[in-house]
Amino acid sequence: MISELVRSATILADVQATTKDAAIKELVQAASAAGIVPKKKVTALGKKVLDRESLGSTGIGNGVAVPHVKSEDVEKAHLVFGRVRGGLEWHAIDGRPVHILFFLVSPADAAEAHLRCLRWISMLARNGDFRRFCLDAGDDKALRDLLGEMVPKE
Repeated sequence: MISELVRSATILADVQATTKDAAIKELVQAASAAGIVPKKKVTALGKKVLDRESLGSTGIGNGVAVPHVKSEDVEKAHLVFGRVRGGLEWHAIDGRPVHILFFLVSPADAAEAHLRCLRWISMLARNGDFRRFCLDAGDDKALRDLLGEMVPKE
């Protein structure tokens, strides 16, 4: 399941946003451009992500944020992975700027799969080598290859 998530992931090596809200919009737009969600659902999905953020920041520390939602508009879990070279204020639990974004959108009825993906992302967020390699990776392909190396045996 996670191997498929990585294979189909949308990778943004250079997120251009300078605010959390703009980054969320960029991630959601990338999801739409990749065919993950229909264009007519972009605004609603963006609002859902922002509503989730209002419950508590998804900035989990170590320069990583994991905006995530469940949506009836997708049939399987999807990942948009983004890197923000300059960092963004995300109100992370450690107060540090965010450089690595994992936007996860899963079907509304797939709670276990959603949690499995979040556990994997959390493991990556704690891995200092992974974070460093993400920041040093040259392009989308290098980032996808790095994510692929981190797929657990299923």
